[in-house]
Amino acid sequence: MKTLLEHTSISEDLSGCCLNCQKSFQVIRSRVLDFHSELSDRAQSPEELCSIYRDLDDLAHLEVSSHLADHILEDPMIQQVLPKIRSYYTTFFDHHEAYLTKRILESDDPWSVLSDFPLSPRYKALIKSQVEALNLSPEDVLAFVGCGPLPISLILLSRLYGIRSLGLDVNPLAVYLAKNCVRKLGLEREISIIEGDETALSRLSWDAVLVAALAEPKSRIFRNLITTLRDKGPQPVCYRTYTGMRAVLYHPVQPEDISGFRKVKEIAPQGRVNNTLVVLEMQD
Repeated sequence: MKTLLEHTSISEDLSGCCLNCQKSFQVIRSRVLDFHSELSDRAQSPEELCSIYRDLDDLAHLEVSSHLADHILEDPMIQQVLPKIRSYYTTFFDHHEAYLTKRILESDDPWSVLSDFPLSPRYKALIKSQVEALNLSPEDVLAFVGCGPLPISLILLSRLYGIRSLGLDVNPLAVYLAKNCVRKLGLEREISIIEGDETALSRLSWDAVLVAALAEPKSRIFRNLITTLRDKGPQPVCYRTYTGMRAVLYHPVQPEDISGFRKVKEIAPQGRVNNTLVVLEMQD
């Protein structure tokens, strides 16, 4: 079997194809299975992780029809390999975030480290959509459930839009690193990092809440948000998820996860942005 590096690019394989036919299905299905076969259980260096990620990224951002994406991701063989592929994605995300956090904390010019970060344009595009979807202004405070050790979203919210925020995470190490990153960037007044899950929102002051794409478990998070909103009154709720072929990266939020809410708006990602943004409101 050829390795991914020996394959032609996925765009070359699909040249002249409508991306909604049996040929597309066979080509993409084959490439997903090839990607899975290339994954190794051994530890990967940041450079190796990035190289592998680029191949997965190309697959995830194919602009296929929703029908074809569902057909591929529901294929029995693809279903068998998805857990490992998605596990790799979260591993890459964790490693890359830790690597970037370390560089920021060690740098004499942390803002240049962030500006040189290859995925920064994606975060900026995602944040722009989020600000517009929630109609956020500098007077608002956004609460972010699952901020991680490097709260890039909150950093960009402050830097680009002057919006204050609260970052919540249950991992003590992530909270420690996030606080240090915020301090290193001089944003202590704009960003507060708190150790705790979504239940901490009941005792905090905020105007809108965002649930991270990798925050888990989704069903518990949204169930607790319902309880909090009943006490505090209606506030905008937004979450990030994966749709279309991007769902190869991570398990999408399911309808049963958001029981008690209804969707108000759904913003599909453009270009190389990974996440679909969904705005919710409580059902009566």
